[in-house]
Amino acid sequence: MPIVAIGIHRFSYSFHYYFIIKRPSTGLEGETRHLTHWTPSSIPMSLRTHNILEAPLATTSPLKSTDARNTDDRVAGFKVEQRRFLGEGTYTAYPHCNSFVSGSPKLIVGRLNAIPAGNRLLSVDLETFAVETLPQLPKSPDDYDLTDICFDVALKCPRIAALSSGSAWILDLSGNSDWRKVYTPPDAVKLQDLPSISPDGRRLLIGETRPDCYAAVEIDLDTQQARTLFTQTWYANHFHYCPHDPSWIGFSHEGPTATTLDRCWAWHAQLAPLGRCVFDQFSIPNGSSHPLNAGHERWSFHNTSAYVVAYAVSPGSPRGIYEIFADERPHRLLRESNTAWHCNMDATGRIAVIDTSAPWDPLPATGADYQAGVSAHLKADKERTPNISDVVLLDLVTGEDLLVARVTRTRHPWHPHPALSPNARWIIYNDADPATHGAWLVRLQSPLS
Repeated sequence: MPIVAIGIHRFSYSFHYYFIIKRPSTGLEGETRHLTHWTPSSIPMSLRTHNILEAPLATTSPLKSTDARNTDDRVAGFKVEQRRFLGEGTYTAYPHCNSFVSGSPKLIVGRLNAIPAGNRLLSVDLETFAVETLPQLPKSPDDYDLTDICFDVALKCPRIAALSSGSAWILDLSGNSDWRKVYTPPDAVKLQDLPSISPDGRRLLIGETRPDCYAAVEIDLDTQQARTLFTQTWYANHFHYCPHDPSWIGFSHEGPTATTLDRCWAWHAQLAPLGRCVFDQFSIPNGSSHPLNAGHERWSFHNTSAYVVAYAVSPGSPRGIYEIFADERPHRLLRESNTAWHCNMDATGRIAVIDTSAPWDPLPATGADYQAGVSAHLKADKERTPNISDVVLLDLVTGEDLLVARVTRTRHPWHPHPALSPNARWIIYNDADPATHGAWLVRLQSPLS
């Protein structure tokens, strides 16, 4: 059974492993894979590399980095060219938000506990890797520097939206402008986390928790006029535009995964004015008694659809990554996995990146391995303690996968939350390892660009 070890990256006491694993073709869904797990002491010396990465954050100087790798890290023609640590306390945007700046080789990241205080959003030049601070977001005395700022960058316009001091703000990234406040909710109304800016940068979608309901509010950024699109009496959140067709808005029925079995919803002014559930979590074999527990949906660039994860804790199966559709087309399983946790995709939908709730399972984990992974994940969630997570690149056409990194995860914002740039040239993810507590950036040689 051919197994090719691609490379090993080690820093401090954490290890990153890279493999291409192929399995015999089934003739149906691409190739199968087998993964050999090595401990550090058992890895053959001929397969080791030792690149200690030291990249302290500097606001005016480029970041240090490793050299481009000479190993053959590949998945479906992809090659890992380089990785960089973006500095202590840095973190990426939430998975259904965007960090990459349109029309510019720039990336926006947040930073916790910034010094000087207030310099909490950074711009990284993807060509030179120089780092600059964005203008300081206004903050109130109640704002806490160890709380992450929720932000979203427009896909087709150099504009960023962020939440601070109980208000929504925008900043144009193409000039020397300053933050502009565009919305403050009424008294007794709380802004939810996670703003969503439309691809053209002209509208901002936010969630509100009101005394009697949960609301999706849209602000016209030209006029600063706000309107309520819809409300729900149950806990609705994760409002975000579908990048492929922003007249569709995805949102979630928030609640415990075991009992919230209508998680994924969509809204359209004409086609679904009341909103509708777009994923039947019972529609699997024996689903009436063993449904899927699903969430972490991310609406797509390539279709009026979303990728959503059926978690390891699901009573039913197959678990893994599903594509669900706003127009009531039947959902489809993209990749079976008993460890997938968050997901994201490139602009074509072919390449996905995920993190995991247990060690990645190229073949769905079963038996003791599966139970141990679920138990460790639930314990970490309950006790807010560290756990491992893998960042994995998937080709959803060929079935190949690449284990990009093994990281430590704790609580928000230190979930890995991996994201691909729309052109699949970059991956960004978080790592809560005490030795490198921040965001990592991976540059890919992509056959799709």
